[in-house]
Amino acid sequence: MRRKSIVRRLAIAGAATLALAGASLAVASPAQATPADCTSLLAAQGYGGVEYGLACTLGDISYTLCATPLGVLGVPPLTADLACRLAAA
Repeated sequence: MRRKSIVRRLAIAGAATLALAGASLAVASPAQATPADCTSLLAAQGYGGVEYGLACTLGDISYTLCATPLGVLGVPPLTADLACRLAAA
């Protein structure tokens, strides 16, 4: 009788572990953004060119190295913020 109780508990624990592992895979974080995502966002907003691509590439190193040049290039602050966050992600 005691052995059946232990087996049952192990089965329940195993099922719970598998359920949690499956749930973890289902809510795994999406792929990380890249400087190319930054460049694509800017191009979609009408800001395309080598300067913008360079700012996005620098954004992979530092958010500030992306946001400052984009501000100088006349990109609106909210657009620059979003693009640089994509580059730095």
